[in-house]
Amino acid sequence: MSALAPRDAYRIWAPFYSDETAISFLEDKLVGAMTPRLEGLRLLDAGCGTGRRMRACGAAVRIGVDASREMLAVADPLEGVELIAGDVRALPLPDASFDVVWCRLVLGHLEQLAQAYAELARVADAGATVIVSDFHPAAHDAGHRRSFRSAGAVVEIEHHVHRLDDHLAAASAAGLSLDEVREAEIGNDVRPFYERAGRPGDHAVHLGLPVVLAISFRREA
Repeated sequence: MSALAPRDAYRIWAPFYSDETAISFLEDKLVGAMTPRLEGLRLLDAGCGTGRRMRACGAAVRIGVDASREMLAVADPLEGVELIAGDVRALPLPDASFDVVWCRLVLGHLEQLAQAYAELARVADAGATVIVSDFHPAAHDAGHRRSFRSAGAVVEIEHHVHRLDDHLAAASAAGLSLDEVREAEIGNDVRPFYERAGRPGDHAVHLGLPVVLAISFRREA
């Protein structure tokens, strides 16, 4: 199975992207626990997909940017949410515009991290929180791949493995300081996803495997 370029893959995935997966479920719980209270804050979701994660977040300003126009086209209209077509490596936004910046399960689609981290830091205001999540290198090492099912077939998405040290080096060069690192692993809470996929036996095999890496940074003044 050859991997599709992200834009080609998300063009196919867009119509049913809202269906939750085990990875997206675990990632959402992980990032939710790391995100500060958003009431009254300015939030950017860089690589927002359909913008669904901003639906009820409570932020005063909610802006999403995504490179896939197909993903943005199927987004439900969300009051108070602005969705913009753009690349995380060249965000079409002013400097120092946000108190919290998310970049979730996006950077693994890029071969290099430096420009993306520079842009995340640029649009973050002084003291802002920047949270990045990625497909865990341990999952890739174990043979797992970024993929989804379409018309009964598995579609793999191009993915570049970035280890924790790679993220930390790129973030430091961009002026971001580390707050915390967390991981999400396969547990009993995602067993229903395996059962719905008709693969309950795989759950026991994957139990305890880290599949999401999340890192929180602070934008220095």
